[in-house]
Amino acid sequence: MPNLIVSAVTKYDGKGLAKGRKDINAFQKTVGNLAKSFIGLYSATKLAQFGKSSVKAFLADDKAAKSLGKTLDNTGNSFAKIGVEKFIQSLQRQTGVLDDQLRPAFQTLLVATGSVTKAQEGLTTALDVAAGTGSDVESVTKAISKAYAGNTTALAKLIPGIDKAVLASKDLNAINKELTRLFGGQAAVAASTYAGQMDILKASAADAQETIGKGLVTAIELLSNGRSLDTATNKMDALAQSIAE
Repeated sequence: MPNLIVSAVTKYDGKGLAKGRKDINAFQKTVGNLAKSFIGLYSATKLAQFGKSSVKAFLADDKAAKSLGKTLDNTGNSFAKIGVEKFIQSLQRQTGVLDDQLRPAFQTLLVATGSVTKAQEGLTTALDVAAGTGSDVESVTKAISKAYAGNTTALAKLIPGIDKAVLASKDLNAINKELTRLFGGQAAVAASTYAGQMDILKASAADAQETIGKGLVTAIELLSNGRSLDTATNKMDALAQSIAE
């Protein structure tokens, strides 16, 4: 039987190998630059999204603060604006409940009582009740405000075990005392948990984003050079178009 012999001898070509390496290196460099471009574009997109959300957060916060300030004016409590803002910021740091929720809640209680002191007491109590019942601050605040005005139905439904005689009295101080008896300290306990600490951290991050948003709005105002924001917007649009091109 004849033997089958296969020859696999090739001629070495050093120039061809060097060229191949050069081509591969050039290709790798091109791919690397393309990847960096995509990463840069992705980062720029994310930065733009963060900027927009920061401005939106600041504008919402600014609107809520001014709305509360106007209610303080309307109720004859203009003198308390700085103190109320400090009070709300302090509650946010202690509980992790955002000022986005605290301001409207305080405003509701202020309208119901006409008193800054009673609104502060009511909001502190509402935070305890919310933590103890698992309800949101807004629902609790509305129920308490209605109770202050003589309508205790919502509060009775929210807290089935509350003393009915106290509710029937429609006494603001008595209702607060009963709520404190049932839920006093619950907000502090909730804040001390891991979830509570995470909420406090998130609240701090939200504040930081609002601060950045304020800076961006200020930058836009400076860009307008004393003219309308439409002028600044047109400049930004022109810049964006130039970058795109």
